[in-house]
Amino acid sequence: MGFGRVELNAQEGYIFENPYQKTEKQTDVTSFTIYFNQKSSQIPKSDEVRLQSVADFLNQNRNYEIYIEAHAVDGKNYKEDILISEKRSLEVERFLLIHFVEEGQIRRLFYGNSKSPNRTKAHAALNRRVEIRLQQKN
Repeated sequence: MGFGRVELNAQEGYIFENPYQKTEKQTDVTSFTIYFNQKSSQIPKSDEVRLQSVADFLNQNRNYEIYIEAHAVDGKNYKEDILISEKRSLEVERFLLIHFVEEGQIRRLFYGNSKSPNRTKAHAALNRRVEIRLQQKN
């Protein structure tokens, strides 16, 4: 009792995260935000696809550079937040270097909690982020 031959084909421009739901792949890689879990520097799997698109773009466009701007409102004090935001920026940089982006194309900035309101838990969740911005080199 066989099922015959089955072919699976992926369509370019789409990601099948859920086999029952087709979602459009994000194609705008010029700027976006990655949100992290509390005290984590691990890039969420869902954002690795976007970072791969960024790496591909930078590999094909050496006249562009990426700004990685990391924030954190996770620690007990300013110093701890700086360290967490630095780890997040390093993790994004590491991902890009593994995918052959040139070191000279990467600009890392980390702010801790210095640029973020932190009045509520909702604010804190939004401040656990890395902002990605691409721009042409001068």
